[in-house]
Amino acid sequence: MIYFRLDSAISGLTNLALRSKIRDDDGIDQLHHFVTVTIFAFFGAIAGFKEYASEPINCWNYGEYLWQHFQAHVNTYCWSHSMYQYPNKTDRDTMPYLLTTSGAADPNRDLENENLKEITYYRWVTVVFLAQAFLFKLPNLVWSEGNSYSGSNIVKMVEMLQSVLFATAAEKKEKLNQVALFLEQWLRINRKTRWFSKVNVSAAVKKTLSCCMLCVGNNMDNYLSTLYLIVKGLYLLNVLAQFLIISAFLQLNFWHFGVETLNAYSDPNILSATTSTFPTVALCHFQTYNKGNATGKWVQCILTINLFLEKLFLIEWFWLLLLLVITIINCFLWGFRLLQTQTAIKFVQRYMRLMGFYAKPIPAPRTCSVEQFVTEYLRNDGVFVLRILAVNTNEVVVAELVEELWIRYIKLQKTEAGRPESVELAEVETPFHAGDDGKPIPEAEPATV
Repeated sequence: MIYFRLDSAISGLTNLALRSKIRDDDGIDQLHHFVTVTIFAFFGAIAGFKEYASEPINCWNYGEYLWQHFQAHVNTYCWSHSMYQYPNKTDRDTMPYLLTTSGAADPNRDLENENLKEITYYRWVTVVFLAQAFLFKLPNLVWSEGNSYSGSNIVKMVEMLQSVLFATAAEKKEKLNQVALFLEQWLRINRKTRWFSKVNVSAAVKKTLSCCMLCVGNNMDNYLSTLYLIVKGLYLLNVLAQFLIISAFLQLNFWHFGVETLNAYSDPNILSATTSTFPTVALCHFQTYNKGNATGKWVQCILTINLFLEKLFLIEWFWLLLLLVITIINCFLWGFRLLQTQTAIKFVQRYMRLMGFYAKPIPAPRTCSVEQFVTEYLRNDGVFVLRILAVNTNEVVVAELVEELWIRYIKLQKTEAGRPESVELAEVETPFHAGDDGKPIPEAEPATV
């Protein structure tokens, strides 16, 4: 019951049409490699604009260095070198380091019990956002490249099935026959005997292994579905890695970042990680030389870029957390769909019943069953392709495609049994129907729903 509730809850997201392009994955994948990539590219554009086209930093110059070219030099120097937080946030007059006679900071004379934190991350924010966008696109590149080696051409099948939604009866039947013929040929080429059927193991072991649609070994009828599960795992692994990457980059625990920031917003007396990670006021130390004499100076700088970065990383925290939750649920659902034989059988039965509601059954020999149709004819990759087609097209069209595949399965069974073809494939125009137990109603029995 929990599985079906989760499946219903997530189906709205998986069927979400995020863009008009023909797809070969579900909506959760689109959230990763399209929506999230767009978000991080946008963040990178904001940070890049603030860094290169605006003023990310503004340092206060004083004394005899009030000229404009001195101001520009100080801003550039402090942006390209390390900056420091105030050691005592309650006393802005306290300097981080006492200076030596040459004007350099003397680490041996630092103020007691003060933690001087160096700030360097802001110069790499644009690069990090763009790198994150690439990491979210990478699993989709793996899927596209691996999918191209399977020869399934799911995108073309989706395009053809979408084109039959409002086509005439003749055009619809022709295109459905083309898709069914291609899918049947592709499945037969990649179909091999399951490895546990050729070894000397007990019947109980074979029955246990047959309950799992994903049978690793010499058979290649699970290549596409296995690849898709691996890609789903890469999406999940990438989201988890993002928390670790940002934690190392910002030198904080990014898992708690959002909660601490919201607490700080609600109570100004609470100091959060953002206070020390995204300071708007920082210190910069540089030296000036006049007639061979070095003079060290501390200047105060305003990091206006941090006003944006704090909000961007807070949005990222919320988005990654949401993405993590729905990705875990989505991985669980797809694993359940592809690893359990009974789940695959119920999926096919659903479309068989859909056509059976308003049409007469197709006569089928008693040797044909929905279970054999799924486990021996469609196999794991066939069911997976039907699921992807169902996500990206119309349920009625997929049901009609399953009908065409069922007719071809019946024809194949009769041919292999050496029985004469009592019904030619081209003459069969009535949809099929299956009983509640998953077995087709035999020829002599009437169709019931």
